[in-house]
Amino acid sequence: MTESQRGASRRHPSNTSTRPTIRDIAREAGVSVATVSRVTHDDPRVISETKQRVQRAIDRLGYRPSALGRALSYQRTSTLGIVLPGLGGPYFAQLIEGAESVAVQRGVVINVLGTHLRPDAADAVRRLAERTDGLIIAGGTLPDDELAALAATGRVIVVAGEVEGAPTVVTDGRRAAAELTSHLADVHGYRRMRFVGEPDGSPDTAWRYAGFCDALAERGLTEAGEPLRLGLDVRSGAVAARLLHDEADLPDALVCANDELAIGMLATLPGLGHRIPADVAVTGFDDQSLAEIASPRLTTVFQPTAELGARAAAGALGDPIDDNTILPTRLVVRESCGCEPEHAPN
Repeated sequence: MTESQRGASRRHPSNTSTRPTIRDIAREAGVSVATVSRVTHDDPRVISETKQRVQRAIDRLGYRPSALGRALSYQRTSTLGIVLPGLGGPYFAQLIEGAESVAVQRGVVINVLGTHLRPDAADAVRRLAERTDGLIIAGGTLPDDELAALAATGRVIVVAGEVEGAPTVVTDGRRAAAELTSHLADVHGYRRMRFVGEPDGSPDTAWRYAGFCDALAERGLTEAGEPLRLGLDVRSGAVAARLLHDEADLPDALVCANDELAIGMLATLPGLGHRIPADVAVTGFDDQSLAEIASPRLTTVFQPTAELGARAAAGALGDPIDDNTILPTRLVVRESCGCEPEHAPN
């Protein structure tokens, strides 16, 4: 194919029903998605040569900036949007509470959208974006290309996830899960450990599973079984406990993707005849309020969930924010891993 044929092919793609996206323009011009967005909004910071290259790509592909981009860049509604995969559970409640603390200070209201019941989630998020001054979007709720297009408009912060071109607010779940797993192996001598949670369900869970695997690999250990790929709620923890009981092959320790799964385990395993931690240790992640009053009290990882929401809200409403803000975590050792109560500080 000649160069002229390739150019014609770019101008007239075989699938004429597919509209070019901002990512297509970025790829064509050899720049970032954010740079394309700045050019379409006539940002004076873009140098002339780059602006011309992007404009040529726009002309070749027939790209037209969406109304969504203009809305997010210029509209002021005194509303902050939050997009989450679901609306239940203490994690999302704390995230929203943190965002609300900033919204109150700024005199804006919050509009929360859950995508879990929406077959048209991307369309719903676009409509929400047109009515808000900024968006907080949880990682894993939308395809990466949709997130990148939204992020290129400005005023979009991804929390607990990552996508090219979008500022993020996260904790280092991989390192934290590795630290937790290392405690189980080095302090208690556990060798047969299993992960509870769906690693493909969200970026957070994927990072925690990766950290779990990192710690095992460092010690020449292997998983005591495939991850128990269930949801992240208490009921799923109870289901996982029954599945393990039916297998009749309990590992030494269970590393749960969050506290809700672990609480479900703590509530169910004893009724099936399994002592915690004498027969199997159970750990969580997040350090929700129930972790400290569970029986036995839950060993977990504290992460500042409300601060995640607050930092993301401030960034979405226009405060300067780093491309990748990482908030600290802390291992919280209690009795469910096998530590003695007097050596299990909060």
